[in-house]
Amino acid sequence: MANVKLSELFEVSYGTKFDMNKMKKSDKSKVAFVSRSSKNNGVVGYVDAVEGVKPLEPGLITVTLGGTYVLSSFLQEKEFYTGQNVAVLKAKDNLTKEQKLFYCLCITKNRFRYSAFGREANRTLKSLFVPSLKDIPDWVEGVNLSEFEGVNKPKSVSNVQLPDLTKTVEIASLFTIENGIAATKLNEKDEFFEGSIMYVRPAATQARTKRSYISKSLAPEKKIFPKGSLFVSTNGEGSHSYSYVSTDEFVPNSDVSVLIPKREMSIEEKLFYAKCVTANRYLFSYGRKPKGNKLKSIKIPKLEGKDIEKVISYINSLPYSSNVE
Repeated sequence: MANVKLSELFEVSYGTKFDMNKMKKSDKSKVAFVSRSSKNNGVVGYVDAVEGVKPLEPGLITVTLGGTYVLSSFLQEKEFYTGQNVAVLKAKDNLTKEQKLFYCLCITKNRFRYSAFGREANRTLKSLFVPSLKDIPDWVEGVNLSEFEGVNKPKSVSNVQLPDLTKTVEIASLFTIENGIAATKLNEKDEFFEGSIMYVRPAATQARTKRSYISKSLAPEKKIFPKGSLFVSTNGEGSHSYSYVSTDEFVPNSDVSVLIPKREMSIEEKLFYAKCVTANRYLFSYGRKPKGNKLKSIKIPKLEGKDIEKVISYINSLPYSSNVE
């Protein structure tokens, strides 16, 4: 496989260099604002067009040049402006959507060469080596992107507001807390293997909660939790208190606790409570962890009667809720 410099395939520019806090935000605008975020395609909001500055066209690639998630690369599908320290790539040849996404992946895979507050990519992005066009693997064009169309749609279209959430109770009154297990003798593997199960850890994003795979037969049966379980990170300076609903069965490590509802609870309610638990993150630190009684005593809203249906309807009106099963 022959590698070439990124600048041989793309024209590299440095975007519009706007500051989001100086822009006029608008939920009705179709102009995205792309920052150094690693989430949501780098889009942190929508803004009104700036007089005299035409938004950048869809189909371009954005690359973060610094920060914690340096080299986060995304294919933009709406017209957009960029923030500081974001590069914009325009293909010199006609590339398919699949090929552009492949190069996004190739660029991001070079992240190990950089650091958040040390070596950034401002000067060296153009000279990164990536596969040449003729060396793009055959499987790239075989990817079926159509199955991802519409994933951002809500399950229902309605203007639903959350109910009054002033009545709160402690977590322990709504959930039973089950702690995870230490990694000792679990024989962890990086990749999935037959008979394995995911072993999760604390993380600031759900995608990073996968620590490894372990043999399901080595895990205590009572520590195997099903898809749709609510769990919370109980340790880690950058990851404590983050809460998620699992998308597959798993075993939690010793720095993760699972919240088991004391009543029947829908996935939508669990997603709501995951957000509520995470919102208490400011109460804790690396030295004050949300473990034991501290976790049990976290205050969260108590939902009763019609308020439950309102929360479910609200969750189902949000983008991507069509994927909630």
